[in-house]
Amino acid sequence: MLGPGLNIRRNPLNGRNFEYFSEDPLITGSFAAAAVRGINLSGSSATIKHFACNNQEKERSLVDAIISERALREIYLRGFELAVKTGGANSVMTSYNPINGHWAASNYDLCTTVLREEWGFEGIVMTDWWAKMNDCVTGGKEDKTNTNFMVRAQNDVYMVINNNGAEINSGNDNTMESLKNGTLTVGELQRSARNICQFLMNSPVFQRKQEFNEPITNLVPVVQCEQVQVHDLEENNRVKPSKSQSVWMQTKQAGDYRIIVNIMSPESNLAQTTVNVVINGEVMTTVTTNGTDGNWITQKLNKVSLQPGFYEMKLEVVKPGMEIDWVEFKEM
Repeated sequence: MLGPGLNIRRNPLNGRNFEYFSEDPLITGSFAAAAVRGINLSGSSATIKHFACNNQEKERSLVDAIISERALREIYLRGFELAVKTGGANSVMTSYNPINGHWAASNYDLCTTVLREEWGFEGIVMTDWWAKMNDCVTGGKEDKTNTNFMVRAQNDVYMVINNNGAEINSGNDNTMESLKNGTLTVGELQRSARNICQFLMNSPVFQRKQEFNEPITNLVPVVQCEQVQVHDLEENNRVKPSKSQSVWMQTKQAGDYRIIVNIMSPESNLAQTTVNVVINGEVMTTVTTNGTDGNWITQKLNKVSLQPGFYEMKLEVVKPGMEIDWVEFKEM
């Protein structure tokens, strides 16, 4: 569960005050600890947020919180400390903002020194959605692709990546590159992997049988195709779709394919857009994304089984705003 939220009600205009507890750190921590215990007893896990100093609405995701160490510990961190020490919180979400120049999602002092070493926290730490990170030692320029600094700070999970996005690095993060150039070590990556595995093994879901059966859709080709232009999937497995009309494809032998798309939305990540990919009159997959700020990203989607023959593919716009450059049918 992505809550409870327990930032201090420092500013009456803060848009998240409705879910926070108090302007008093002791009351905040007491209520938060009780909420965490109750959520854990029900078989779920509470994620206390936003860690930390996310206390105003204007420029909530950007403002640098300049705070003395005493004020930080006595006011803004006290509630989180109580939720961890007396509530048993095992999941924390970092905030968007920097604190004294160091962005919370890659803030070593927050995620490791205070949270884990001083408070004894043994759970997972996740970012807020599409967070930015900077160098956890020197600070400097921030970027959402700086996952090396996130991991070095012992923030374990980047939120949010689209389904199957890690395998194809749909967010273009620098994790693998950083392992090569030395700005991230294998040990640091394994440390976060251990935190995630330990969290999963202690969760109720781990008591169930662990299995993963990914569905695959079987498509029957049309009897014939009278179109002049037909795309041969054996020669090039990337098909460029049309916004206004159908595109025809042909397979000459049976096979299982993974659908991968290259998409873009000019809007910000607060926007949403959705397009259905329809093959032979059947919705084969739904492509959905938040705005990508004009950047092209890839999404790995579901599997489809194709028999020899012709297939008609067209796009069905559910929520406008998305451009699809190509649809790839990657043979399994």
